[in-house]
Amino acid sequence: MNTKRWFIYILIALFMIIPSQLLAQGGNIKIGNLKIIPGITGQATYDDNIYLKNGTNTTTQKKVSDWIYHVQPALLLNYTIPERGFVNLGYQGDWAFYNDNNKNNWKSNKGTLAVDYKAPGGLLLGINNLYSSSEDPYGSPDQYGIGRVTSRWDNDLKTKIGFLFSERFRSFVYYNYYKQEYKDVADASQNYNDNEFGLGFEAKLLPKTWGFVRYHYGTKTYDASSIQSNVKANSNWHKASAGLTWDAAAKLSGELNVGYQWKSYENEQTATAGTKRAKSKDTWIAATAVIYKPFETTNLSLNITRALRDTAADTNEYFEDTGVGLTLQQTIFQKLVLAVGGMYSRNEYNTNNRTDDNYSANAGLEYKIRDWLSIGVGYNYKQKYSNIKDNEYTDNQFVTSLKLVY
Repeated sequence: MNTKRWFIYILIALFMIIPSQLLAQGGNIKIGNLKIIPGITGQATYDDNIYLKNGTNTTTQKKVSDWIYHVQPALLLNYTIPERGFVNLGYQGDWAFYNDNNKNNWKSNKGTLAVDYKAPGGLLLGINNLYSSSEDPYGSPDQYGIGRVTSRWDNDLKTKIGFLFSERFRSFVYYNYYKQEYKDVADASQNYNDNEFGLGFEAKLLPKTWGFVRYHYGTKTYDASSIQSNVKANSNWHKASAGLTWDAAAKLSGELNVGYQWKSYENEQTATAGTKRAKSKDTWIAATAVIYKPFETTNLSLNITRALRDTAADTNEYFEDTGVGLTLQQTIFQKLVLAVGGMYSRNEYNTNNRTDDNYSANAGLEYKIRDWLSIGVGYNYKQKYSNIKDNEYTDNQFVTSLKLVY
């Protein structure tokens, strides 16, 4: 039985287990302050370069195309605490089946927890945790493993405890933790954890706009047991940042965040004999994600990123990652949603004079047949230019989808 037929059978079976009364509601399921929002998406994608290769006439760089069929179940539990905040618990799955290259079949499962609470006495609490167990070819933010299926898991935890001194001033203590671990021992140089502690102060500048200043101190520790601790790329950093953040009800939401980072490495040598550790690096940083909603039917998103990323535990290589992206989502005639976007990022490495320029663009249309049922078509484009030719690629994806959300 081929992959396409399996995809159809799985999709039908998942649709059949959803009670018919939920379909009739055409909206969220509510039990008091609790909302239960199940969903499922079936997607068929034609990808003309599934391994993200440059197409030169060699076995290692050969371009391969295929149809990929996705089943993407989802569930969100939202509990609202009136005038105090909310608790969200969510799940998102993605199971991919290749039509011809079925040895590449992969799956990804993600769980999320978000807590935002304001106590009567002015105490503020925030928790955001994302756990991901992945087996896909999309790699990590450090550009590792892109184009081949790797099995890994990571956990990204961000917490804050604050106090509202008055309607105009508040302060926070932060703790962030990130851990990444790969299954295959060949990928062990990518296993690490980050610990970060911070302090922040915020002042209300406008009715729904806050200005802030923050300081963070963090450490990165690599876990690979095959690499001696005195040659690992362990590091520590200091960060100072400032910017703007907005209340959820404002037309602007998210955060404008820019700053400066001072980073140093713990060891003088790498695992490669005779190779010295990278020198300390000071650079500007950014973590900006802002959504502007001028009308109920329009969302405009801006993302600006700037980070210093290490490539592995056993090397002195790192790169400066600078990117900007813009996305527009527009509802037309209530039932048709247009989404277009683009992003550019530049990766400047400290070794081999390597520089990568990354471009991506997407366009899609989604038509709402019912409040709970929609179909969509889309196109995704990716291209990497590099002065090291083996790293270059171009990828085109054509997507059709069927989505149910209650």
